[in-house]
Amino acid sequence: MYWIQPTERTITNYQQAEALWAKCRSKDKGKPITGWLRMFKDGNNFLFRTSTYGLTDFAVLSPDNKMTFVATPEHVYRSAQTIVSAIHRWLPFTVQRHRKQLYRIGHAIELSSQYEAIKGNSYVDINKIIRQQPSYFQGIEFDMITGACLNPRPDDKLIEKSDERKEWRRLLARFKLGIKARVRVRAFDGIIDEMWAERQKAKRWDHKQPDWSSELWLDKLESAIRDNQYPQDLLMGIAQTSHTGYYMSAKPSGSDVLKATNKICTDCSIELRRRFDVFEHEVS
Repeated sequence: MYWIQPTERTITNYQQAEALWAKCRSKDKGKPITGWLRMFKDGNNFLFRTSTYGLTDFAVLSPDNKMTFVATPEHVYRSAQTIVSAIHRWLPFTVQRHRKQLYRIGHAIELSSQYEAIKGNSYVDINKIIRQQPSYFQGIEFDMITGACLNPRPDDKLIEKSDERKEWRRLLARFKLGIKARVRVRAFDGIIDEMWAERQKAKRWDHKQPDWSSELWLDKLESAIRDNQYPQDLLMGIAQTSHTGYYMSAKPSGSDVLKATNKICTDCSIELRRRFDVFEHEVS
């Protein structure tokens, strides 16, 4: 159970963060917690930012010892390898993938309490407990003293309307066909060349890539699917999302663009279907 237990280096409360901040040499650059996590002072709050895809706001610790996670679900998905494997060492939380696009998060105090209550003695017991924790969403909040989640949200169970689902599937298929046609006529070649040249001037963690869970990019994607339009900035966003490996060390091809398109549409499927009025009910 060591990996859900805080260590002497884990920031477990506001006072501990304040003591650590007092040792910060450069307030503008923040206090490095580890290679992928930095702490900044934002008014009276402490802001934790990840550096997995550029500096991104991750969580806010307030003076009343409330921790609010402000990262989008998309950022958690993209940075899951780092967050799942290492967050417990620096912040008293465990994050674990439950299924596609659903990650669960629990505080060490709450997890330990439940583990002791069932007299757990194995990783199987730990996994069972974590799978009962609240699902991650932007804005989920925890009490750092008690470990309790203050605003848990039930998992979505989505019931679709038949006719609206058919229309959604038709429009989505048309959009994907349009992307495929542009790949076939090599319309993406110049876009990929421009994106790749730009990336050669920046470090890997500074590469531009859209946050498809943001309102801005969801609006662009919805409009493209609904109106069968393919603006240049949307195509560039898809090209920036394309990659050929974890480190994006090789130039993407047309086939990588198609893979990226499928992944974007799958990852954004629930929110897009909400926008296309596909769901009749959303119940817990």
